[in-house]
Amino acid sequence: MAYEKCEKHISHHPALLLFKAIQCFDPRFIQSNAINHNMSNYRLIEEFCSPTDILIQEWAIYCGLNELAEELIDLDVYWQGKIHLLPELSTLALIYIWLPVSGVDVERSFSSYKSILSDRRIALKEESIQMLNFFILIWVISIMIY
Repeated sequence: MAYEKCEKHISHHPALLLFKAIQCFDPRFIQSNAINHNMSNYRLIEEFCSPTDILIQEWAIYCGLNELAEELIDLDVYWQGKIHLLPELSTLALIYIWLPVSGVDVERSFSSYKSILSDRRIALKEESIQMLNFFILIWVISIMIY
C-alpha cells in the first residue's frame, strides 16, 4: 500500500520532468542515442529555450564527443574538465547537476517518504502528501545550502 502511494506520488512529482531534462548533462546519456542530441528536448532548462549561438556551438561539440563512458562518472569532475572546451555549457551543467532532484537527496527524500507513506497513514489526502513533499524538499535544500 505504501509503495503504491509512493509510486503514484513520484510519477506525478513536479521535479520529475526537470530531472529527466538534466540527464542531458550526463555524457553517457547523450552518447547512448542520437535522439538525445536534440537540445529542444530539454527546454525545461531555461537557457535551452532561447540558446545563444555560443551555447548551440558548444552543444554540438558536446554531442559530437566520442569519449569512453565509464560506468561510474563524477559529473562535477567531468564538467570541471570541460570548462576550457565548453565554458558556457560547463557553467550550466555545474549549476544543474547540483540541483537536489538527484543522487543522495532523492535517497533522503525516499527515507522521509517511507515514514509519510507508511501503511499506518492510510487516510492521507493527496493535498497532505503534496504539502509534506514540499516540506521535505525545503528540508533537503536547506541541507544542501548549509
